[in-house]
Amino acid sequence: MTPDMLAALSWDPGFRGLLSVLVGVVVLYGSVALIMGTNSGARLGFQLALTGLAGWFFVMGFIWAIYGIGYLGPAPHWKVSDVIVGDPAASDRVDVARSLPLPSELPDPVEIRDGDPDLLVEFPPEAPRPPLLTDLAGASQEVRDMIDDQLEDWAILETSHRYTGETQSAVQEHLVAEEYFESASDFQFLTAFLTGGETPRTDDSIVGRVIYKVTNTLTFGRHDPFYAAVQLQPVIPQETLPGQAPPVPVVDTEAPVYTVVLHRDRGALRQPSIAFTASSGLVFLVLANSLHRRDKLADRLRSATPGAV
Repeated sequence: MTPDMLAALSWDPGFRGLLSVLVGVVVLYGSVALIMGTNSGARLGFQLALTGLAGWFFVMGFIWAIYGIGYLGPAPHWKVSDVIVGDPAASDRVDVARSLPLPSELPDPVEIRDGDPDLLVEFPPEAPRPPLLTDLAGASQEVRDMIDDQLEDWAILETSHRYTGETQSAVQEHLVAEEYFESASDFQFLTAFLTGGETPRTDDSIVGRVIYKVTNTLTFGRHDPFYAAVQLQPVIPQETLPGQAPPVPVVDTEAPVYTVVLHRDRGALRQPSIAFTASSGLVFLVLANSLHRRDKLADRLRSATPGAV
């Protein structure tokens, strides 16, 4: 592998870039070592340089930890906890999933649309596909409240919510990888729900926002488990004719409903940067304390009268 890799390198930009970086490193480190060594001695100069480097690492890591940049850990993501085929009450892994309704137990989205003039304008009957409850919930607060009132521990996840794309992507990857379906085109999403997580803010005033921010931060992540449930159903296989657009998917109403329950993993985005900051700060304090004790010893030796030692 190494001879092949070296043979693939050319002078420009391969070796030219390598030599440029090498010269820059030697000049930078060499000049600093030369200045520190000639002014303070080799050993003391090295300790001074190491102390400054550790201090700079501490400041850099502190900024990383504040803004969530630099050396990052795993980001928050969704993990599949259970896949239920049929009635969600049969779930044996997630207790709260047993209270989920089937799509047939919820109001018909077409009837809701036909009874609301505003929704008829936004979702016309001549559209390629009928609207879903998640579509209507994102367009009407009244529809969202009506559906949430029928749910016990869950709230509907509207299509425009940022978690919709994340959960659907995780569900598609899991179902295809576990061979529930051959591809993501073999099923269609129906509804989605959320439960748990952080306590929502109820006061939108400035004081209420500040109080919520402080109290929510002081919980240190001790929130209820955050779950999402995505319901889907297989589609009827259709043949795509050559030169024509793929047909609109049609749900197979005779097929069972799949309910995929996901758990929100909050990740550890800032954990590496916080550990880097703490370790750099510890090294800086040790080295700075060593330099401080050396200065105090040098002051005592300079102030001592001849023959006192």
